[in-house]
Amino acid sequence: MSEITYQKIVVERFGAGHVLRPVTASLPQPPPGHARLRVLAAGVGFTDLMARSGDYLLQRTVPFTPGYELTAEVVDFTPGGLQPSWLRAGVRVAAALTKMAAYTEYLTLPLWQLVPLPGGLDPHVAAAIPLDHLTALSLLETHGRLQSGDSVLIHGAGGGVGQAVSRLGALRGLRMYGTASAPGSAELLARHGVTLIDYRREDFETVLRQREPDGIQAVFDHIGGANLRKGYRVLAPGGVLVSYAFSGRPGRMAGDTVRGAVRIQLMNLRPRRRTALSMVPREIRADHDWYHSALTRILGLAQRGEITPRIAGTYPLLRAADAHTALERREITGKVVLTTQ
Repeated sequence: MSEITYQKIVVERFGAGHVLRPVTASLPQPPPGHARLRVLAAGVGFTDLMARSGDYLLQRTVPFTPGYELTAEVVDFTPGGLQPSWLRAGVRVAAALTKMAAYTEYLTLPLWQLVPLPGGLDPHVAAAIPLDHLTALSLLETHGRLQSGDSVLIHGAGGGVGQAVSRLGALRGLRMYGTASAPGSAELLARHGVTLIDYRREDFETVLRQREPDGIQAVFDHIGGANLRKGYRVLAPGGVLVSYAFSGRPGRMAGDTVRGAVRIQLMNLRPRRRTALSMVPREIRADHDWYHSALTRILGLAQRGEITPRIAGTYPLLRAADAHTALERREITGKVVLTTQ
């Protein structure tokens, strides 16, 4: 096995989109229990933008390569530990990462992290699936423990995670409300049976007290602040408020995130209702079996057309800076995918 020379995108200092730059690197032969992969596509999420600007709690140092999700082709591997029967050179796989590294032409990953792509599933589509939909499963199943007919509130329902929750929630038979404000949100959310609450014109607590006087079973929050208190108040007894991200002030995002996490933990000391934090990279690291089973299920749903991610734009890997800029300027809305081909 010879070294592979390749390019990857690196953030060497925190800043705007222009700090994303390609560098040349070499990839040695994989250690035991690992495979070298040729990346086909990588998903771009707002977590990547936060990390690039220095506002993401789980990525506080430079240099680093952004990106938590990808599809790839196995180049070669070194046996070690449990080896899946399907593993061979040339097979296509998907992966969600526990540490950012996906904006690259090649990389090495442990074998347990590889999930085979179902036949016929476009790798560019599949690259937009792992992180948002694993987060959605974490919210709905691990923390929400929801059943058909339960009612939920999805903050940011038009975003990547919000849409993933909506797709999977519709399959589960949930009654869903979602906050959003972008033009066309009502039509977008209605596709999955989500009732829009336009937060610019309506107070979600008032709306839910009118429509769900006995309370709702779950609130999924990515904002924090006053939203946490209001979301907690609309829960039914036994309901759960789950935070999967926190908004914050520019330049103070990390500190605001820590304060939000502490607030969630303190709220969980109160009786009759629950609060929880969903941090999928850590959940993947802690439970390999859950990760592999969950991502296999999600990819199967995509292959059968039961879920279809909304891809707003595709950019070559070396134009990652343009993709970040377009997202920040809201020139495009929806999932963005970087391709190496």
